[in-house]
Amino acid sequence: MARSRTFDGIMIRRQTFPKRTVQATVLVVGEGDTEKAFLDYLKSLYVTRGCGVSVTVKNAHGKGPMNVVNTAIRQSRIGEYKVVAVLMDTDLQWTDNVVKLARKHRLCLIGATPCTDGLLLQILGAQVPEQSLQCKEALHARMHRKPFVKEAYLQDFSKQLLDEKSVNIPALRKLLELMAGLSPDS
Repeated sequence: MARSRTFDGIMIRRQTFPKRTVQATVLVVGEGDTEKAFLDYLKSLYVTRGCGVSVTVKNAHGKGPMNVVNTAIRQSRIGEYKVVAVLMDTDLQWTDNVVKLARKHRLCLIGATPCTDGLLLQILGAQVPEQSLQCKEALHARMHRKPFVKEAYLQDFSKQLLDEKSVNIPALRKLLELMAGLSPDS
């Protein structure tokens, strides 16, 4: 589409560009390497160019729930995000201070019980052990590779499987809502 304008009696055509739409911006901070890799994989499946959602995934590098929440708060100050969420294990207790701080800064807390490896086993329909270490061992044996890179999820975690399992797994449902730019109910 072009607009015409006269300049000293000469018609000049200027090209007009479509208006840009504001994207929904989402920050998701994972507790460690496994969380980051899985979140990156979800992002690659559900967030496409031009879909109106921009998702940033960060790694808090462990050190407990308070560090993960503080990392999310620090990262959220760097950019303007519509939604800020944290994916972390529930094997270490979330203290009242952690929950209060997260609420104060409007963070969405998503807990993986007992850990992200357990959440991944649950998605695969496998028995989930009660201890985190046993979950890690079971997941590593099931996937035949370390879950620290997003490519490790290609074979076992199809989009169809994730969509089906999100109906019954609240943590996964919340993650998929984030990938759509929605603010999940905390």
